[in-house]
Amino acid sequence: MEKGVLEIDVPYGDENFKVKWLSIKEIHTESKFVVSIEDKLYQGRIASIADQRIKVFDNDSIYTTCALQDIVYLNPFKEGFANRFNAAIEVGFNLTKAQDLRQFSLRSSMSYKTDKWTADIAYNILRSSQDNVEPVNRSDGLLNYRRILLKNWYLIGTVATLSNTEQLLDLRANSQLGIGKFIVSSNRAYWGVKAGFNNNLERFTNETTNRNTWEGYLGSELNLYDTGNLELALVFMGYSGLTETGRYRADITFDTKYELPLDLFIRLGVSLNYDNRPAQNASETDYIVRTGIGWEW
Repeated sequence: MEKGVLEIDVPYGDENFKVKWLSIKEIHTESKFVVSIEDKLYQGRIASIADQRIKVFDNDSIYTTCALQDIVYLNPFKEGFANRFNAAIEVGFNLTKAQDLRQFSLRSSMSYKTDKWTADIAYNILRSSQDNVEPVNRSDGLLNYRRILLKNWYLIGTVATLSNTEQLLDLRANSQLGIGKFIVSSNRAYWGVKAGFNNNLERFTNETTNRNTWEGYLGSELNLYDTGNLELALVFMGYSGLTETGRYRADITFDTKYELPLDLFIRLGVSLNYDNRPAQNASETDYIVRTGIGWEW
């Protein structure tokens, strides 16, 4: 169970059975689970007791009792790689006769989750060509590792890359290390903040010398998923120069995702990049609006 939905692999159908977690009246398990209750993790079986309360136990030992809504995540304890692994791919394509416009976009992501840490990787590209107009190219990548600590705190290490023609950016490689905390973590939503240090290595199209600077960063991520088949996500990252004082950057992403049958989905996304000291003759901002259909497993 995650994001407020319990998924049960049933033997009598091709698709798993799904039910909203808060709609459950009673539940009992024979196998052990990793159980996340607000800011703590347990490994054991769960069973309803009374008044929508759940006990987490193993044999004769009761680890804790809590309200049903306090449980934010369940995962089988003895599970293989396939059950810990999630991935999604999304494509979009536009073609017009006028001025021979052709545009292709791809978004992809993979994640691996255990009871102590998570790892995520993502890669997105946008390619656009049109008669009498310079081609537009944009790509970004992400490798993220998060180590869970106590009281909803976590350590995070990230490597992120970006290139786009609007800001004459051949490559921006960010290496980040920081600490974060989930302010809200429930089966309806999560909201987290993080802060740390970032090494920013940049290579611009019209500059012969690379830039290599250090920055402090502050980020926030909000995800709302108790909205039927609709999921909303907002990510903000703000950077302030340490070795290049007076420079400020920001990366903002907003996504709306609508789930379809057969693990398909439609997504509309907006991404904005801001830099108050871009390359010479480059724009301070770059933004894109993307739509696409995808599949996740």
